[in-house]
Amino acid sequence: MYVNPDGSVLPCCVGEINEPLGNVRQHTIKEIWNNNSYKQMRKDMLEGKRCVECQACYNIEDSGAESPRIHANRNPYYGDTTGLIAHTENDGTLPVMHLKHFDVRWSNICNFKCRSCSSTYSSTWAQEDNTQGKKNPIFILADGNDNDKLYNQFLPYFKDIETFYFAGGEPLLTDKHYDILEHLISIGKTNVKLEYNSNCSVLKYKSKSVLELWKHFDTVHIGASLDHYGSRAEYIRSGTDWNLIKSNIQKIKQECPHVKMQSNTVISIFNLYTLTDFFDYVLEEEFFDIGEYFPQMYNIQYPEYYTASVLDDTFKTEIIEKLQSKTYNKHIDNMLKGVVSYINNSKFNEVTRQQFKKYTQHYDIIRNEDFAETFPELKRLI
Repeated sequence: MYVNPDGSVLPCCVGEINEPLGNVRQHTIKEIWNNNSYKQMRKDMLEGKRCVECQACYNIEDSGAESPRIHANRNPYYGDTTGLIAHTENDGTLPVMHLKHFDVRWSNICNFKCRSCSSTYSSTWAQEDNTQGKKNPIFILADGNDNDKLYNQFLPYFKDIETFYFAGGEPLLTDKHYDILEHLISIGKTNVKLEYNSNCSVLKYKSKSVLELWKHFDTVHIGASLDHYGSRAEYIRSGTDWNLIKSNIQKIKQECPHVKMQSNTVISIFNLYTLTDFFDYVLEEEFFDIGEYFPQMYNIQYPEYYTASVLDDTFKTEIIEKLQSKTYNKHIDNMLKGVVSYINNSKFNEVTRQQFKKYTQHYDIIRNEDFAETFPELKRLI
């Protein structure tokens, strides 16, 4: 069970946002667990049918790449170790609510405005849009009390949860993240796995140091949201101070050497051409050791105007040749093959090309940025 910043419930964080299973602002998590939508999804899964909630993964698989669904199913951790299939009734009802994995986005509080994101997951983006006359909400679930109510609903399950996944918004700017860590420390449950998707821009929040809290836990994994380096990183993820990110990554490695760090990269039109340049850089800077570097790459699906559909065949060939010119390790090489497959299965669309130009220029003006100057290799697109 995944809870979005707006309160909507999905099967996971890449579930179809337009097909929510419920909303925690309207019902309790216990009520949602066996509502008609949840039961139908379980039935479809057990019968081998495609679920409307999982369309994003099917799209990735249809393009020839590996989806988060396939990646998770290959992980023995997600196997049916608790006999949930046997407990599932014919109509999809699951009487037992046994949570192993925790993923709640308590708010859309974030200090970045990433081009591949939106106001739903970024409060600063919402504020920016609102200056343009829109009325986007800033979710904190939302008057404070809602977060406490939801926290208390999940609290009884903390003793059995094995993995706590924190993302956002920016999770290291979220109050409830620190409440959870302090609670786990207080009850002596520090053998859990903490997983993060973080922009690594903040290591202290109010009076709390996340580094000091992490020292209590045996297993901490960070997926650093890194789509590029230098000025390209600062453009793609607006709000980035690249020198600060570098400094924070080095500080994590020095003060918390037990913390395992990888990179999570959104593959979009902005970094397709220079993706291998990015990997060359982070390895040369010794952010990661090549033998233990297993980055995740997510081929962007939405918005469509940031996908490979804005590339004509000549441009596609040029990019593919560049991607195929480098080798790293088995994991990265396989991921890059998936990116190549993604490009090959993308059809050029003049409409999305024009949308790309429109929105790129729109946000360049608002943010005082310059696409052509930052990405000279791509300036032909506009």
